Amino acid sequence: MEPFGRRQRFAPNCLSIDLEVGIRDGRIHHFAAVRGDTDAAFVSRQGYAEKDLGKLDDFAAGTAFLLGHNLIAFDLPHLVAAKPDLYILKLPAVDTLRLNPLAFPRNPYHHLVKHYQDGQLKRGRLNDGNPPGQ
Repeated sequence: MEPFGRRQRFAPNCLSIDLEVGIRDGRIHHFAAVRGDTDAAFVSRQGYAEKDLGKLDDFAAGTAFLLGHNLIAFDLPHLVAAKPDLYILKLPAVDTLRLNPLAFPRNPYHHLVKHYQDGQLKRGRLNDGNPPGQ
């Protein structure tokens, strides 16, 4: 065990992933992934996302689980629709949205608001139970 004040590098054997999906067409336009064990990143730019999904599987080889925010209800269904034979779809999924109540028990299910949808970042604000802008 490390002495107090010294920390070992936290390097889970996971693949963290985030998709950007078009509102109008429901297709994956961009995505990015980071390996927790190596910090290596994989970014797929617009126009290449569907082609790059196979490369993502190669990039993820040897990881033990997937990690993402709203992974289970959002990202995974889009990945299944785009390429149902992906190896990463067989990995256990850890969804930080579902873990959120443990980290923020007073504000367990705050709304998912992206800064470009609301026009500004929300910081240090407790959820009042109303959707943004109300």
